Amino acid sequence: MKSIAILILLLTLTVFYSCKETQKQPEKEGTEVIEPKISTDAVDNLKDSKIDTTEKTTITQNGFYGFKIGDKINLKSKNLQESVRKNGEGSFLGFDLMDDKGEKIGFILSEPDNQEIIKVIEISSSKYKTNKGIGIGSTYQELKNQYPDIETHGSEIESRTTSKVGNLYFQLDTAFNTYEIDESKIKPSTLITSIFLL
Repeated sequence: MKSIAILILLLTLTVFYSCKETQKQPEKEGTEVIEPKISTDAVDNLKDSKIDTTEKTTITQNGFYGFKIGDKINLKSKNLQESVRKNGEGSFLGFDLMDDKGEKIGFILSEPDNQEIIKVIEISSSKYKTNKGIGIGSTYQELKNQYPDIETHGSEIESRTTSKVGNLYFQLDTAFNTYEIDESKIKPSTLITSIFLL
């Protein structure tokens, strides 16, 4: 019985010692030991990819806050509350767009012939910007600097002035009651009051 115990002890020590030795094997001449390393950039990118809020909070050419022009309206979204929008052209059923804290940040309007599809997204909060840093409260001059090819027109019905680049429409705090306007009459300090995606 004593010899079995000694045998088990010797086997255990042999296994333990051989495992320890495999970790510290001497390097062969002409070979290089490569230790896996993770760069800090890779770690930062991994952290960022877990919660990418940039796409959600940046105003893009076709979407904002996870909603995109042409997408089906998710009626179960916690970010939407049914609402009616009234203006000089009438009353429109749509949805107030809420941030994750329940603060109103915009409005979503559906297609007239298909109430399930997003036609217009309006941003009304100054917290959000385009990828070029333009948002509500930016000036007309800042807008022109970032988007030099922008087109600006007036509105005959409500005398709104809007600058357009792609699907982005920037409503300005100045009034023109004709479609064609003399842009030199817009003060550079004129502010953007709302942004629309169409």
